[in-house]
Amino acid sequence: MLRTYWLGIAIALFACQSNTKKTETSAKDSVVVDSTEKIKPTTNKKIPVDAEWNRMCLLLSGNTQEIDAIKTNQDIWKTYSQQSNEKWNVLNQRIAKPIASWTSQKNYENKQCKTLLYPFAGGDFFYAHLFFPNVDTTIMIGLEPPGFLFNPDTCSAANLSNYLNNLEKSLFYPHKLGFFRTLSMENDFQKGLLNGTLHTCLYYLSKFGNSVHYIKAFNIDENGNIASEVNLGNKAHFKKGFRIGYSSPKDNQVKELIYYTANLSNSGLQSETGEKHNGLAKFLNAKRNTMSFFKAASYLMYNSYFSTIRDISLNHSKVILQDDSGMPYTALNNGGFDVEFLGDYSRTIGLFKHRFQPKMKTLYDSLSPQKLPFTIGYNAEFGECNLQLAKKK
Repeated sequence: MLRTYWLGIAIALFACQSNTKKTETSAKDSVVVDSTEKIKPTTNKKIPVDAEWNRMCLLLSGNTQEIDAIKTNQDIWKTYSQQSNEKWNVLNQRIAKPIASWTSQKNYENKQCKTLLYPFAGGDFFYAHLFFPNVDTTIMIGLEPPGFLFNPDTCSAANLSNYLNNLEKSLFYPHKLGFFRTLSMENDFQKGLLNGTLHTCLYYLSKFGNSVHYIKAFNIDENGNIASEVNLGNKAHFKKGFRIGYSSPKDNQVKELIYYTANLSNSGLQSETGEKHNGLAKFLNAKRNTMSFFKAASYLMYNSYFSTIRDISLNHSKVILQDDSGMPYTALNNGGFDVEFLGDYSRTIGLFKHRFQPKMKTLYDSLSPQKLPFTIGYNAEFGECNLQLAKKK
């Protein structure tokens, strides 16, 4: 049964997601705007907060002030708020605070690098923010659809209750395992109003104390630029990505979270004409002085048919932080990086036993690095966590 379960995860990683279906709508629908300029990593904080979507963000985070003010389905929101806040407090104490403290002490972020590349991320802004809290732009890529929102004032009680239950499951269950399961995310983000990664991203953004300034949906054209951008609303936009402008009280600028749905294999990064390095690859290749993050990435970049995304990271990143499921140690070493070994490395889960690196284990055994004060990734079930911190020579 366990083998079947893990096989399902691996199979799901190669599944392509389709556009989400329409759900409930309101007056704030997607509106096409003219946008031919490239995505900017930061914008001026004078851009006002979007009152409607910021309110939605606060509701999702269980903000008691916003919930006390809502006139529709208030009891459902209050029950959700209590349960969600209790679980968040546990998550914050058990995972978020230890990681944030460790990140601050290690101080590995390169101040010249303002962009984080996080492939195979799904809707996991949680770990991206904890391990790289100071970047201006976070680019996350996954198979899951981007999604769109709904009007909480006109949503039926039944739909809202199902939505919040599904959202809670997608938010908290993965942390018990130590990683986000692709198979679960595929199912979670096809359930009624929970139609994409946008919902979890907004939740985490608000929980980390951020305000939302804008949410836009877009495609990337064959030249690596955004195309047909729309103001994301309550109707299906049929775009592959979104970008959220956000800021915290400590920020002097609006930062940006970008999510794009894509198959990151070499064949997935080909255009319909068969030309390699389609728009997404060009968009990523245009980024310089980035940092990269890989966690629970199913060892995909060990394969030659994931070499494009691996090389983009190796060629343009000054810092790479990963667990062993990212890329092999030899790729980091041959790519011109000094590698620091962190945590424990003694095994892989059964599904990926063929990806175990005996030479890296020998290095771990000889160096005996200090155990990490948290557990994430596939080996969390063994009470282990390994990371490799690679810095460009």
